[in-house]
Amino acid sequence: MSAADTSGDTAPIRRVGVVGAGVMGSGIAQWLAARGCDVVLRDVQPTALERGVAVMQGLFAEAVRRGKLSGPEADAGLRRIVTTSTWAGFEDCDLVIEAIVEDVAVKRDVFAAIAAVVPPTTLLASNTSALPIEEFAGSVTAPGRVLGLHFFNPVSRMPLVELVVTAQTSAAVQARAQTFIRAIGKQPVVCRSSPGFLVTRVLFFYLNAAVRLWEQGMPAAVIDGALREFGWPMGPLRLIDEVGVDVTDFIFGELAHYFPERFVRSKACGRLLATGMRGRKNGSSRGFYRYEGGAETLNETETRSLVTAGSGSAPAAGMSPADVSAFLMRVMVDEARRCCAEGVVASADDVDLAMRIGAGFPVARGGLLAWAESQA
Repeated sequence: MSAADTSGDTAPIRRVGVVGAGVMGSGIAQWLAARGCDVVLRDVQPTALERGVAVMQGLFAEAVRRGKLSGPEADAGLRRIVTTSTWAGFEDCDLVIEAIVEDVAVKRDVFAAIAAVVPPTTLLASNTSALPIEEFAGSVTAPGRVLGLHFFNPVSRMPLVELVVTAQTSAAVQARAQTFIRAIGKQPVVCRSSPGFLVTRVLFFYLNAAVRLWEQGMPAAVIDGALREFGWPMGPLRLIDEVGVDVTDFIFGELAHYFPERFVRSKACGRLLATGMRGRKNGSSRGFYRYEGGAETLNETETRSLVTAGSGSAPAAGMSPADVSAFLMRVMVDEARRCCAEGVVASADDVDLAMRIGAGFPVARGGLLAWAESQA
């Protein structure tokens, strides 16, 4: 077997290492343990591990309340998780999933460290949502075992996993990873490694276009109302608050870096961040909306003071709500079609499935590209 094809082993993945005990790492660890995997969760910060354990305990309790697990099943799942601030326990992992900060240099170092302690047949995966896997896979011997497993937040409720493969990822590794994803009750969609993969790229082109409309003076209520009327569970500005203004602004920066000719980065999210408005996360209660006292209200006055209306070049003037939804959906459709043309995914059906279960595209509309064809 060649060095690039390191996993002819088709045995089921039973033991998984997770690096990073933040929201995503803890969510992934809990989901895997609840489905029978032995998990070792690593973080260099003891306080992060403590928070991670609390998150996982809460997720198991929620699963019991929702009738997804019995009390004894939840207790058994929690016992399958071991936490550590070292690499102890990783030497016999079948798979390691990195879920740390979105920083190429840091990921590169972590992947090199993982590769130094695990067997050559261990699959090495990143949960990155936007960074091409090749950016940090070069630090690993036998790069054929490296891939992306992009889980969506919250892991306990989102069924999609983007299985991201590079030109070097072996067919055996891809097949073993697909089997694993299905075995843990998730739906894989295979993507070629590229900036933003599929869902992040398509969704954040759309979110950036929505922010640019807002920067032109379009009220948040009109933008979000138009997309809710289309059938989305929430409008794009409200979704930014849910994802996190910080995460959104970071991804906008990455897309501007990788697609400089087409992606004109909006400025509002960076300015909201500078004043501490992070959306609905990490204790923050402000973003494009305010979240205080159990109520959700628009934060238009405070946010408007940070951005000069008329900045940018998005065509907001004179647009009706129907025009807004048509414009933003066209941005999304155009980017999805580019992903198909570039071979990021194999088919329009993959796009439609991923956008439906990974981004919340309205089920009643069928699928993103199927709907677009029906409008032609």
